[in-house]
Amino acid sequence: MDWIERLAEEKIRQAQEKGVFQKNKYFGRPVPLEPENPHLPREWWAAFHILEINQLAPLWIMQGRWLREAIQAWREALRYVLRRSPKGDPARDVALRQLQDQLETINRHIQEYNWRIPRGATPMAPLRWEDEYQQAGGR
Repeated sequence: MDWIERLAEEKIRQAQEKGVFQKNKYFGRPVPLEPENPHLPREWWAAFHILEINQLAPLWIMQGRWLREAIQAWREALRYVLRRSPKGDPARDVALRQLQDQLETINRHIQEYNWRIPRGATPMAPLRWEDEYQQAGGR
């Protein structure tokens, strides 16, 4: 056994003692050796697999995730304002105007995201105030 093998064995043993392998999503089951995503080219599988098991992703995927989280939080804020503030209340009008401004910012980020995604990826549709307002319970 050469020094590289001994070093690798030592690192594996240390990781086992720390419980690193128990935190892996594949703990107790075989690691798939085939692509889980049928749209992923076979030659990219290993790179994407390494990113996935280390909970990393390409920037555009992370941006999409952040955008979806921001949209969800924004929608919750809109529902909150509509439920908690009576119509005609000046504070409600101010809050709704701020939410409209935030929606414009979100839509700018959606546009930037759509420019960055790779060809073939599904673009994100911009949000429309009227649709969001109605779906949140505003009439």
